[in-house]
Amino acid sequence: MNKEGRALIGSTKEVKKSPLIQHSLLRNDAFVHFNCPMNWRTEHTLEVAHKPLSEFEIMIKGLTLKSKKVVADAVFERNGYMHIIEIDNTRNMIDNKKKIEAYREILPSLKVPILYFFTVNEGRKKKLQEWLYGIRHEILTFEEIR
Repeated sequence: MNKEGRALIGSTKEVKKSPLIQHSLLRNDAFVHFNCPMNWRTEHTLEVAHKPLSEFEIMIKGLTLKSKKVVADAVFERNGYMHIIEIDNTRNMIDNKKKIEAYREILPSLKVPILYFFTVNEGRKKKLQEWLYGIRHEILTFEEIR
């Protein structure tokens, strides 16, 4: 908030702009799109433990289980489905591809997941569509939900 805004509301606290503000506002658009779910959780970590593939792997690595983690921008459950939300506004497309590959490993272990990507333009939407092949998903641009 600028000096005039702080004076208008009687605040002395100066809040600096953050690059995450736009991301948070876009996530709020997705929240409204889904009719404001009561169990909406932001920056939610999805973690799945993977069992060793064979006894040989157990002998080499001990009895520890590997786990795979992905931090979703938001998650909520409705009608028995886990809805996983990703907001794509400024993330590098290579980073998006890596995150999709991580989801590809985790999603089969989750309770009926649906992955949603909200993106800023049709070009990014098209590329995400290619990479999400075989995963239950929906991709929307912010123009489509406003």
